[in-house]
Amino acid sequence: MTKVTKILKNIPLYVWILVFTIIPLLMILVYAVFEFTPGGVHFTLEPLKNAVTNKQYWGAMLRSFNLAVISTLVCLVLGYPLAYFLSQLPEKKRNFVTLLMLLPMWMNFLIRTYALMSLIDEEGIVNLKGTDAAVVIGMVYNFLPFLVLPIYTSMMKIDRNLIEAAQDLGGNTFHVFKGVILPLTLPGIISGITMVFIPCLTTFVIPNLLNSKTWTIGRLIEYKFMSETSAYSVSSEGAALSFILMIAVFICMSIFNKLDKDDESAGGLAL
Repeated sequence: MTKVTKILKNIPLYVWILVFTIIPLLMILVYAVFEFTPGGVHFTLEPLKNAVTNKQYWGAMLRSFNLAVISTLVCLVLGYPLAYFLSQLPEKKRNFVTLLMLLPMWMNFLIRTYALMSLIDEEGIVNLKGTDAAVVIGMVYNFLPFLVLPIYTSMMKIDRNLIEAAQDLGGNTFHVFKGVILPLTLPGIISGITMVFIPCLTTFVIPNLLNSKTWTIGRLIEYKFMSETSAYSVSSEGAALSFILMIAVFICMSIFNKLDKDDESAGGLAL
């Protein structure tokens, strides 16, 4: 296959990235540094400066980060054993249980969250609405499958002969897990953490519905766009906050990607 042919085959991908990734990101940057008014367009760094120096905004970012970390850790604690349990089931049972786990994901995100609201409000099973615990439960409920599936896929790729060899060499259950299963599932763990942490950090629907008293960065951005956008311009502060959040997401993804590459380069198993 020639180089020209490869480029032609990738044109749809390039167009998709340009239209749905690069252009929207550039628009965020434009609205963050340009103020559109009836009198014209003015360049200003004030929204970015305010986004960086405002203590309320940093408080919302820190709160979002804390909630995302807690939710991701809970998903990991629940998801890793679940992935292992799924990988040990016979094929027919495994497919059925996986279907049950994925079934709620076929419903709309808002419908799932509203259904959860009915369980944790004043008239539900437990009254947690309006607390950070409700937000964590909402995030875990919505994003847990995104962590389970990559780990489950990694476990299904493990060569059972490696586990048997480790056992034949005298390794007990803990040593086999530590030396064989855990290292071989680290790529799945990192992928799952990435797929859960980033949505938890940026979401605004779950905090908005389950704890309207808590201001996360996602809720703050939504509020800015909804309240300050006019017929003449989009909220500059909302765009500036989105730009800062975008940088934070890129940094997190770079860290996760670095960890994934370090794990691959380390290679090998240790008992």
